[in-house]
Amino acid sequence: MCVYEFTLQGETPAKKNSRLTLPNGKTIPGKRFRQWREAVIPQVQAQLKGTRPLLDEPCEVALLFYHGDFRRRDCDNGASSVLDLLVDAGVLSDDNWKIVRSLNVTNEYDKGSPRCEIKVMTI
Repeated sequence: MCVYEFTLQGETPAKKNSRLTLPNGKTIPGKRFRQWREAVIPQVQAQLKGTRPLLDEPCEVALLFYHGDFRRRDCDNGASSVLDLLVDAGVLSDDNWKIVRSLNVTNEYDKGSPRCEIKVMTI
């Protein structure tokens, strides 16, 4: 079993709640999500220490969100943002059910340090 652990600093924005519609009808993620993605991909890659696992085998993903406030959030929106990020950063080849067999999402409060702690374990 391989285990990869990452910490993403800051609040995780919801990718699907901030979409912009272009004149041609196509939708893209909003500015806040795009800025977050650009900031955290280097965090993930630095924590991989130069290795790029690109997991193409069944794994379990555990997400522990620490929120800096008590605003209402849907836990599936944050999870979806992080799973898409793990694909974009080259950690997972895809986030479909054949790869991500189990997903555990936990939410906590930490006013001074919003973040998401991620653990990916092959099975």
